[in-house]
Amino acid sequence: MSDLARTFLEGSFDLLWRVFLIVVPIMVALELFEGSRPFGAVVRGWSRLVGRLGLTEDTAAPTLIGFLFGLAYGGGVIIRDTERHGFGRRQVFLMSVFLSMVHAIVEDSLVLVAVGASALWVIGFRTLWAVAVTAVLGAAATAFARRRRPS
Repeated sequence: MSDLARTFLEGSFDLLWRVFLIVVPIMVALELFEGSRPFGAVVRGWSRLVGRLGLTEDTAAPTLIGFLFGLAYGGGVIIRDTERHGFGRRQVFLMSVFLSMVHAIVEDSLVLVAVGASALWVIGFRTLWAVAVTAVLGAAATAFARRRRPS
């Protein structure tokens, strides 16, 4: 095997191992934590923050889970909670816009820090960008919906 292929495989398996060591404990902890009183308190606090973006209190849990742990897990929770609570199109749109830019903030940040990135820049920039874009697109969607309503 050539040195290039060996270096590639060693580096790939090292990164895969690091990702595994980060992701699996997070998912286990989340499964144990969801539904507990502390989780409820965190969700209430989060709902105050995302409420400023136009999201309702019911959307706080799926948005928080997607924010922290990613679209695959958060998307499943969004679908489940949309069916349970009957979220409107605007709420689903706002959650999708926000999470498309800032999903898996813990997982992705830990992976990027493991390969040398600055956690402050990764978390700070992604979060500020997601808030700004969500606010702008939320306002644009609201204005568009008002214009399309018959007078």
